Amino acid sequence: MSSSPGDPPRPRLDADGMIVREDAETPARPALQRSPSRLPPGAVTALGVLGAGLALGELLRASPAPGQAPPMVPLVLASALALSGYSFARLLQLLALVRSRARTRARGGSPATAAWGLTQEHALHGPWVVGAGAAIALMGLLGLWSLLDGRPSGLEPGWPLLLIGGGIALAGRRLQLRIETLWVDERDGVGEGVRAARRCSRPGSSPSS
Repeated sequence: MSSSPGDPPRPRLDADGMIVREDAETPARPALQRSPSRLPPGAVTALGVLGAGLALGELLRASPAPGQAPPMVPLVLASALALSGYSFARLLQLLALVRSRARTRARGGSPATAAWGLTQEHALHGPWVVGAGAAIALMGLLGLWSLLDGRPSGLEPGWPLLLIGGGIALAGRRLQLRIETLWVDERDGVGEGVRAARRCSRPGSSPSS
C-alpha cells in the first residue's frame, strides 16, 4: 500500500521489528591515539644510507699499503645506522609517547585510546636494535682477533666497535622493557607512585633505586 504525500512518514524498524527512535543519540566513538610521525625515523635512515654510500665510495677509492686493509669501521657504522636507525628513533618516539600518556593519567586525565598495534610496536623494533648492536659488537670482536692475529681486516682496533655495539644493544633492550612496563602499567591502572611503592617494598631496595 503506497502512502500519499500528505501521510506522516512511517517509523523505521530495526531487525527485531522495534521502532527506531530518530532522536536517539549514537554513542560517540572514542578518540584514537595518533601514532608519532615517522618522518624523523625516516630522516635517520636516509642519513645512514647517505653515510654508507659515502663510506663505500671512500673504501673503493682507498689504496692501502701492502699488508694493510682498507678501513671498514666507517662503513660498518653507517650501514648499522641505515639498517637500525629507524627502529632506534622509533623506540625513542614510543617512549616519549607512553611517558606523556602516563603524565596525563597522573593528572587525572584520560588519554586517547591506543590501537593494539601501537602498544606492541616496541616488541618489533627492540629486538631489531639489539640484533644490530650485536652485529656491530661481532665486527669489533673480529677486529680484535685480526689485531692479535697480525692479519689486518680493516676492523682494527676492534674495541670501539665492541663498545658501540654493546651500548646500542643494551640501550635497545632497556628502551623496549621500559616502554613495555609503561604500557602494562597503563593497562593495569598503575601509576608512578604505585610502582615506586612496590620498588621500596622489595627486600634490600631503597627509594632511589
